[in-house]
Parts: sequence; structure tokens; C-alpha cells
Amino acid sequence: MNSPTTYFRYSLLASFILFIGLAPLSWIASLFVPGVWNKGVGIYSIFFVLLLNLAVTAALVFYSRVSVNSRGIKCTNFWGKLHFVEWSTIRGARFYSGFWTSGLKFILISTTKLSKDLWLPLFLNDMSHFEQLVSKYAGTKNSLVKRLHERNTPTYLLKEAKAKIKWAGQAGILSGTWTLILVLLSLAGYDFTGLIDAFALIDVCLIFGLSFGIYKKSRVAAVLMLVYSALSQAWIIIELKRFPGFISLLCLILFLGGVQGTFTYRKLSKS
Repeated sequence: MNSPTTYFRYSLLASFILFIGLAPLSWIASLFVPGVWNKGVGIYSIFFVLLLNLAVTAALVFYSRVSVNSRGIKCTNFWGKLHFVEWSTIRGARFYSGFWTSGLKFILISTTKLSKDLWLPLFLNDMSHFEQLVSKYAGTKNSLVKRLHERNTPTYLLKEAKAKIKWAGQAGILSGTWTLILVLLSLAGYDFTGLIDAFALIDVCLIFGLSFGIYKKSRVAAVLMLVYSALSQAWIIIELKRFPGFISLLCLILFLGGVQGTFTYRKLSKS
């Protein structure tokens, strides 16, 4: 007798990160809607973009739900297509995360049924319950169960924290380098915004300094970098009357991961 299917959606934090990451795409889509930008950036245009972004995020979160039952598991592949595979067909599982995933973790599941790996997100709303069900249905010898158990060990958590710190530091260097390029162009007479001058070199020094602090695993530097980046994106919307680019939003997400990484690292280091 088959057990009822249990569904798991993205966590609230992952949904928020998805919402932020989709903002540039929603902004581009809004350009094709007549009348939205007739008067430039205003309450109506911002509300339209946020509403569109919210609708797309909700649709993706609902569609990408992971489901499990006694027979097997259902999740998406790299292209977002849902597949159901039986527990007995799982032949391997490995961790994956990268810069483009904003530090979000996945387990890539290889099966005898499919030629491509399935991407299991490790940011579901109730990971503990999910792990219990998978262990119950698949058995402790299943490679997916072994990977799920491994992610709860201090060694893995410390490695994960170091990776988040590394990505946040790299995002800081990228942000500082781009700001420096804009300052140099401004000093050469190519100021595209009209708001950048030599005093922006202070921002460059601040960004590089905070990036160095993040590499040194400073919680204060990570928090200050996140606050500075969030205020900078708000300034872009208010003063420049445009939405931040994808790279800027990606850096903001990575800075958030840097805060998590530094606090986790300090906690594990003490214990």
C-alpha cells in the first residue's frame, strides 16, 4: 500500500532570494507593457514590477515543490522539468553550490532512469521532516540518505560557512572593482549618472576594506557590507530612478550569505 504524498516548498528565505533575483527579469518584462513607464519611475511602475515579480515567484515556488512517498521522489532537473524516480533507481548523490546559485545548496541525484541529474534543493521549508521521510522510505543505505545525513555534521557545516564567506568576499571585490571603474570613467569625463565624483573613492576603499574583513571572517564586516549594499540599492532606485542590475542583486544575496557564514563559523569554532 502506497503512503500519501508529502509536498515540500522552498523556505521563506529561499523564496525571498528568488524574489530578489527575478526583479531584473520582471523589470524587462514590464517594458513591453504599454503605459507602465510613461511617466518614468513612479509608484505605479514600481508597484507593477513588484506585483509581477511576486506572481512569478509564487508560481515558481508552487511549481517547483518537491514531493516524496513510499515509491520515490519528484523534483526538477536543471531545466526545471519535473521528474519522478523510484528510490531503487537512485545510484548516486553529490552536493553542489556555486556563485550563480547565490550560495544556495543542492544535491544532484543521478538515477538509472534518467540521463541527467535531478536537482534537489537543500532549502526546503521543513528539511528535518523531509530527511526523516526520505530515510524512512529509501533506507539508510541509499546514497541520497547518506548525503542528507552528512549535511548535519559539524565538518560539513563549517565547510559550508567557509564557502559562503568566500563568495561574499568575492562579491565585495567584484562590487568594489566595478565602483572603481565607474569613478575612473567619471574622472575621465565619462560620468553616465552625473552623481559620481572623486569622493566615491571613499566608497571604493570602504568596500575593499569590508571585503578584507569578510575574508578574515569578521561578523561586523559582513553585517556592515550587507547594510551598505542594501542602502546603495535603495539609493539607486531613489536617485537614479532605475532598478538595480542582476549582478548588484546577486551581490546583495551573497552578502546575506556572508553574514550567515561568519556567524556560523564563529559558533562552530567556539564549540
